[in-house]
Amino acid sequence: MAKEMCKPKAIEDITVEDLKAHRWCFYQNDEEGFDAFEHVIPDNHPDFSEHVIELELSEFKFANGKSCFGFYDGSEAFNIIAGDQWYSFWYGIAEPNAEDLSRLKSFVVSNNLELPVVVQAKWSGTSKTFSGIQYINPNGETIEKTI
Repeated sequence: MAKEMCKPKAIEDITVEDLKAHRWCFYQNDEEGFDAFEHVIPDNHPDFSEHVIELELSEFKFANGKSCFGFYDGSEAFNIIAGDQWYSFWYGIAEPNAEDLSRLKSFVVSNNLELPVVVQAKWSGTSKTFSGIQYINPNGETIEKTI
């Protein structure tokens, strides 16, 4: 089992259980075909480094006291992991559309969660508050579309 956990893992396959069990850093290895935009390695991998950007366990604490877990990507994005689905509060330079807002709102309502949510990354302590989906507009301003 330890050998299995030591292998690089596709970011899309990371679970909350993985994030609770290990620290994970982004991993690039051209010879083996691993791209840092797609793969991470756990803290029991020989190439793990706390000096490389990590994919961090994050706790989302909602206004009504409920919480969920997900990850922080070491940049700006915080994502809730719910089964095989991700719910992002950060869209970068892509403006979220009505379907994106509806999808997040549906998740919040169906789980009886109340915004705003305060999220904190476990290792770096990075914290942010969201009342909807944030993105950067063409003028470089951070905009939040509340749900």
